[in-house]
Amino acid sequence: MPGVIPKDLERIQAVTANYFFWQGLRWVPMGAALLALGLYWSGWWRVPAPWEDALQLGVLGVTLAISAAFGRYYRRRFGAVRGIAGMHARRERIKWTLVYPAMALSLIADTLLAPPILLSGFVWAAGILAYRRSTGGGRAHYLVAAPLLAAFGFLPLVGLAAPGKAVVSLFIAAVGVVFIIGGVLDHLELTRVLRPIPDTGDEAAV
Repeated sequence: MPGVIPKDLERIQAVTANYFFWQGLRWVPMGAALLALGLYWSGWWRVPAPWEDALQLGVLGVTLAISAAFGRYYRRRFGAVRGIAGMHARRERIKWTLVYPAMALSLIADTLLAPPILLSGFVWAAGILAYRRSTGGGRAHYLVAAPLLAAFGFLPLVGLAAPGKAVVSLFIAAVGVVFIIGGVLDHLELTRVLRPIPDTGDEAAV
């Protein structure tokens, strides 16, 4: 690639190797859903009881539809990436056997046991840092988000939130905010690294 210095080439390779995870606008609707549901579960706003299940299912459906639409947008604008089989096998194995279970268990423990310190704040902060490192680095905003989520873990201890379901609901809303802001910043960083494909009417692969 003429005119591309090695450092820039490494960044492009890191992004294309983890292309799906850099498509930040995909995470924005998910963040909005987590924010809305977190505030709903915390009692900040309510709907009549007969509509509760329909509301939550509706939010999930709309979230998936908008995220899929953003996926098509990225394919049209930047093309598609053909993954290398087995390239991320180790990451996938660790993610599904260690990281995701730890994140889920921390939420369950915080909800049922109501410890004086929100365990999820620290577990999810570590998860965000692992996510950043395993998906191509960059995105310094996650270096800000992680300690903020960790600091959230002290809210019950200092009396700013009741332990148990109350603080977990607020934490989920906070994670939603991280998804929204992080997603937008991911998108902006992606657009700085990759150039849109020419509009020829065909979808190219990068």
